[in-house]
Amino acid sequence: MLRRPTTERVTPESSALRVTFWQSLAAYHWACNVAEGRRVLDVGCGEGYGTRELARHARFVVGLDADATVLQTARRRYVAANLRWICGVADALPLCDGSIDLLCCFQVLEHLEQPERFLREAHRVLAPRGQLLLTTPNRAAILSGLNPHHVREYDPESLQNLLRSVFDHVELLGVFPSERVAAYRAANRRTVEKVLRLDRLQLHRRLPSRLRGELHALGTLLVRWWLNRRLHSLVEAIAVEDFRVGKGDVAHAIDLVAVAWKD
Repeated sequence: MLRRPTTERVTPESSALRVTFWQSLAAYHWACNVAEGRRVLDVGCGEGYGTRELARHARFVVGLDADATVLQTARRRYVAANLRWICGVADALPLCDGSIDLLCCFQVLEHLEQPERFLREAHRVLAPRGQLLLTTPNRAAILSGLNPHHVREYDPESLQNLLRSVFDHVELLGVFPSERVAAYRAANRRTVEKVLRLDRLQLHRRLPSRLRGELHALGTLLVRWWLNRRLHSLVEAIAVEDFRVGKGDVAHAIDLVAVAWKD
C-alpha cells in the first residue's frame, strides 16, 4: 500500500526536501559531540539516519518512534551492536528511571499535545547530570500556523518557560543558516506567500484536518520541487555545513535549540 506523502519526516533520499535533510542532519552532527561514550535515547527517530550517526560515538543508542512502519525501515537499514529500535510514544517512554545519559528530541516538540508530559518523562529517564538536547522551529522563522501538523510553535521565551517548568538548568542555542540557506529560504517563503494569496478566502484553514494535512504536504513538495529546479546550482551547493548550531541571537535562528540538565 502506498503511503501518503509527508513533509514531517525526511530521509537521505529526500529530493524535494534536500535542504531540510541537511538541516536535520546538522543537529545530529552537533549532538554527536555530546554523545561520546554515553547512553543515548533518540525520541522521534523516524527512519534512523540520525540515530545511526549517534551510534558511531555513543556507548549505546535507542531509537524510539511511534510509527512502527518507519522503524521497520530503520531496523533493516541501520544495524550496529550498540543500536536498538523501540516503538513508543514521547509522553510514556518505555525505559527505566535514570537509565539514559543523553536524550535527543529533534523537531518533535511542536507536534506534541502535552509537551509537559514528555518533559517530565525525559527528566525521569535521565540519569543525574544527564542532558536533554531538543530542537524545534523558531516561530519567527516560519509562516506560523500554516503547518497543520504543528500543535504549537515556539519562540525563545515560550520554549524557555516550558523547559524551566521541569528542568532547573536550561540554555537556549540556535540553528543558524549560511547565506546560501538564507537565500533559499527567502525564495521559498516568497513562493509560498504567492500561492497563499490565491486563496483569498482562507479556505485551506477550513478544511477537515486530515485533508488539510495532505494538501499541505503535497503543496510543500510541489513548491520545493519547482524551487529546487529553478535554483538548482544553489541547492546543489548547500550541505550540512551550511547550518551552524551554537550561540547567537536566537531571535534570528531558524530552529531553536535547547540544552537542559538534570541535577
